[in-house]
Amino acid sequence: MLSKLAKKIFSLWKVDKKFRLKVLLLSLTFLFMSACQAIWRPLKNAIFAKMVGAEFVPDAKIYSLLFLIPLILIYSKLVDWLRRHQLMYVFLLFHAIGGLILYFFLIHPVYGLANTNIGTNRAVGWGIYFFQESFAAFMSMSFWSFADSINNPSDAKKHYGLLVAGSKIGSMITAGILYLATSTMAISQDQVILPKFLLTGSILLLCAAIAIFLLMKYVPGFLMHGYEAVYQVEKAREKEEANEKFNFKKMLLKPFEGLIVMLKSPYVLGIFGLVFFYEVTIVIFDYVVLLSADASHATTGSLTAFFASYYFIMNLVGLFITLFGTTPILRIFGINKALFIFPACSIFLIIMTIIYPTTDMLFIALVFLRSLNYALNHPTREILYIPTTKAIKFKAKAWTDAFGGRISKGVGSFLNISMKKMAPLSFLYTNLFISLGLMGGWLVIVLFLGRTLKRVIANKEVIGEE
Repeated sequence: MLSKLAKKIFSLWKVDKKFRLKVLLLSLTFLFMSACQAIWRPLKNAIFAKMVGAEFVPDAKIYSLLFLIPLILIYSKLVDWLRRHQLMYVFLLFHAIGGLILYFFLIHPVYGLANTNIGTNRAVGWGIYFFQESFAAFMSMSFWSFADSINNPSDAKKHYGLLVAGSKIGSMITAGILYLATSTMAISQDQVILPKFLLTGSILLLCAAIAIFLLMKYVPGFLMHGYEAVYQVEKAREKEEANEKFNFKKMLLKPFEGLIVMLKSPYVLGIFGLVFFYEVTIVIFDYVVLLSADASHATTGSLTAFFASYYFIMNLVGLFITLFGTTPILRIFGINKALFIFPACSIFLIIMTIIYPTTDMLFIALVFLRSLNYALNHPTREILYIPTTKAIKFKAKAWTDAFGGRISKGVGSFLNISMKKMAPLSFLYTNLFISLGLMGGWLVIVLFLGRTLKRVIANKEVIGEE
């Protein structure tokens, strides 16, 4: 009896033999990409705070929108020209080379960390922030667009939790190493050690590109089709486009196709709503914690160590949630019920923060909000994209995740800027009640999305086919 029960429990994490190589290489790709992010994000926050000033972070989030718009338009054009795995190569190599260039600026005696002056004229601080905002905006979107295009809903339900587990392991390793290195080094070593971690991130992105190459070379083609109904629609559409005459108006609108599709489709607009509600909420928590941390850490190295420890704890909690929450929940309860868990947990955390508005409670809430998002909300949200066309998976997703995420951060930053003059407790309570209202709206949207997804899969439909 016990052996049968144990066997049934362990089967929740089992991967069929034919999918093992595919799942392994996808997990390694996400592991390397997330490991890079776990290094670059603490560096971005700490370097910007100590070069430009922590109080300018909300402004930087708003300005980053202007930097991302041309990148999204270029990405939308690349979607038409390149195959799905080639898009991954472009993303990974672009940011790997960018990280290498910024490394040389960071070690420069005048423009880099050796110059300890803080001011808005520190171009390298702004450059690192915008570059790593670009990486953060496109990182998850690029990986999940690729993963969604080569998995069907059934496989995603079984394997997406394992892909996230790989990312958590990679993030924990690099965040842990970054913390150990920065928490023990002398102040004079900041300018030597921190640039090397920026360089390490570039190397990790090259490793991710190698994993994609091995995936395309050794995994059989029949395991890379994804949702069959979408595959057939895209094949038919390719034939139609090959026979179409040149249309100048269509050519001009092509880079904006993702935005147009998003605005026209209630389903895609609903996914945008999920991104918007989460990002506004997290920007509020992030800013409060950043101000507190910046005030209590005098050097770039010690502030980096703080953020590294935060990311290590966040990914440790995320790994636990992924292995013992996400994977079993998706396999047992399915996507529809899983969609409700994140907003319900978020509402609980926000209410606890309203009751106990302490620094420790804010830190705990931030850790769990981010952990639940990456470990549970993200993989469940990505399954929503599987029964959609290529235009939605790649182009509309770029506008909902990359640009939409930054718009949301801009809204959150605008709230932070507009309420700077309020008393600290009033500022906190106002933002917390705003976050609570957003999570209430989230529950309504996931109800609509869950019902639509269930109907579409049951009828073997494709969203965006029209």
